[in-house]
Amino acid sequence: MAHRLEVLLGENVIKQDGQTVPVRSLCGKDKVVGLYFSATWCPPCKTFTPTLISFYESLRKEEREGKDQLEIVQISWDRDAEGYTEATKSAPWMSMPYTDRERQRKLSRKMGVHGIPRLVLLDGETGSVITRDGYDRLMEDVTGSAFPWRRKALRDIIKGKLLRLPTEEKDTLEEIDANASLDGKIVGFYFSAHWCIPCRYFDPELMRAYNELKTRGHKFEVVFISADRSEEAFMRHATGMPWVTLPFDDPRIEAIKKHFDVDGIPMLVLVDEKGTIITMNGRQSLNDDPSCKDFPWPPKPVERLAPTSSLCINEHVSVILFTDGSDSGLEQGRAILSESATREAQKGEDKELFFYIAGEDEVSDTVRDFADLDDTCPLLIILDSPEQQVYTCPEVKVTPQIATEFVDKFLRGELTPTTIPPMHPGNEEMEASAVL
Repeated sequence: MAHRLEVLLGENVIKQDGQTVPVRSLCGKDKVVGLYFSATWCPPCKTFTPTLISFYESLRKEEREGKDQLEIVQISWDRDAEGYTEATKSAPWMSMPYTDRERQRKLSRKMGVHGIPRLVLLDGETGSVITRDGYDRLMEDVTGSAFPWRRKALRDIIKGKLLRLPTEEKDTLEEIDANASLDGKIVGFYFSAHWCIPCRYFDPELMRAYNELKTRGHKFEVVFISADRSEEAFMRHATGMPWVTLPFDDPRIEAIKKHFDVDGIPMLVLVDEKGTIITMNGRQSLNDDPSCKDFPWPPKPVERLAPTSSLCINEHVSVILFTDGSDSGLEQGRAILSESATREAQKGEDKELFFYIAGEDEVSDTVRDFADLDDTCPLLIILDSPEQQVYTCPEVKVTPQIATEFVDKFLRGELTPTTIPPMHPGNEEMEASAVL
């Protein structure tokens, strides 16, 4: 954990009196490290900071042997040193040095912080993210009774009864125990609704794949999670589906949506036998692989740019190679990016870049329009959506060596970006699905 946190924060952080504190001293069993992103110019921060100070100090006063201890490091979004000094001079915790602006930007990007205030909690022993929503959790639980708000295991969230609704083969409704029916299986959580047009097109594709996979002997189950607005619509939609479903308006629906950060439909999330996410993009994976040859579709170092890629592209830095869209062009593009993408994938949780090959289609046109790119092909870019910047490779012929050098220069901070011009209102992001 110490090395991982030093990569994120540097070797030392600063107390309010200017004294340096080794980052590795913040790590250990029963410790939680809070990363607090804020600024003096931000009104919500001014409201939230006193609440966080009160909570932090109350934890420090408690006898918490064997319980989680909280350490906080403030990451300033202030625009000048005076603002940083004002923000940190009365804070009872530590802060990143104001001069380390590049590290602060990278940390904000890595943690998916696009607005403030934001409180991200890390496990002090493993370095894994406990929650990126510490702000919301504390506002909902100001006494910290559930601190550090660790996510429940999926099996604990879903435990209870599931329904198997009537089908053409079986006209009775059956109640079954969730964990007993799902244990030892790959599970697809399918978020859908009768009113959603894309869902109506995807429903039969998923049913076909489900039946085919069961025929092949795969230990696979689907849990239908409805976003229907009435029980009548739910029954009309779910009856005839061959898998299990949560009852209409069941409180577990919101808990599972929050667990997977679902905000649009249709969406198919696949998890393994331990409840670990295999892919959040099961819908696109099935569309790309209708024969289910690569089921359960673990992530590839280089993915095909698709509507569902928008969620990742909007929050992370992406390397995109635009091709002519032919099968040979796409395969060649994958080979060109393979070395850099594989190396980046080996970083695990420290991965900074996501790699895509793009064809000539509506999704590619949307990205080109967003980044103000021309129709050059092939075209290699690095798109930093959170910072509204794009880096364009000037080479007309893109080879694996050129792609690797281009990516390496970006990681070393040697490339000059172009600022993405504002788009017309309502066109800022790619639309991939119905919004919940």
